[in-house]
Amino acid sequence: MIKLIAVTALVASCALPTEPPPEKKEWNDKYNPEDWRAQFEKCRDKFYTPYPDEIIETDWHKCMQRDYTKE
Repeated sequence: MIKLIAVTALVASCALPTEPPPEKKEWNDKYNPEDWRAQFEKCRDKFYTPYPDEIIETDWHKCMQRDYTKE
């Protein structure tokens, strides 16, 4: 009886959602890899550091966040 309760509790806890579903984003097929590469190189020159040091990820993310579509 105890095993049945334990198994039921385990299965029930696995079935519950643990986090909200991710926000839906629309796919954009107008992505331009050359623009992305140019921005990457700009950010790399600005933020990359020698090996044991690490870049500040929030600054890197802000630098790389832009619209890479070609209109």
